[in-house]
Amino acid sequence: MAQDEKSKQKALLKKRRKDNERKKKSNALTIFGLDSYSYKRGLIKRAEQFPIYECLLNQDWQNKGLAHILLSRKQPNNEFIIGVFLVDIYCLGLKNTFCNANIPLENYEKLKLRMAEESSLITCDPVLANRIVYGAIDYARKLGFEPQKDFRLSRFTLGEPSDANVPYSIEFGKDGKPLYIAGPNDDADRVVERLSKTVGDGNFHYLLPGNV
Repeated sequence: MAQDEKSKQKALLKKRRKDNERKKKSNALTIFGLDSYSYKRGLIKRAEQFPIYECLLNQDWQNKGLAHILLSRKQPNNEFIIGVFLVDIYCLGLKNTFCNANIPLENYEKLKLRMAEESSLITCDPVLANRIVYGAIDYARKLGFEPQKDFRLSRFTLGEPSDANVPYSIEFGKDGKPLYIAGPNDDADRVVERLSKTVGDGNFHYLLPGNV
């Protein structure tokens, strides 16, 4: 029993030391601004300096017309810069995006699990991910839709648009026309009105919540 008690005390002391070290590290990051928004923003803007760790894409993106992309880059401290992109290849282009830096491996793995709950993720060539995002943005702009505002920062995780001659054939739109499938947070009336102005009635298809 005495030996068990000593082992418990030793384990408790070890845990306390680790907690104190973690707290000191956190305080240091805060004091020197290493975990601040501006510092992370600077890291993200230099994202191309860090090697790509992983690029993932939902397996059914072509059938659904909606691509969920996760691209990560590994920092020298073994944490991650991430960029996440929700891309409507049928009509609206980049619907949503976010990015972050200094992401620990544990948190990164949790993010992957959450994304996988929506649809199975497969490994993706970063060049293909680049073409999906930038190609969909170009297509949507012709229809009058701009990418979600946070792309101004998250684009650094992707890098510059890849060569248009890369060996990937991606169909934007559906069967030669825009196909708008209304999402739960969309202003569907505004989208349909915009399409009517840019391409004209009869030159696009749409599915509203009551029709899906």
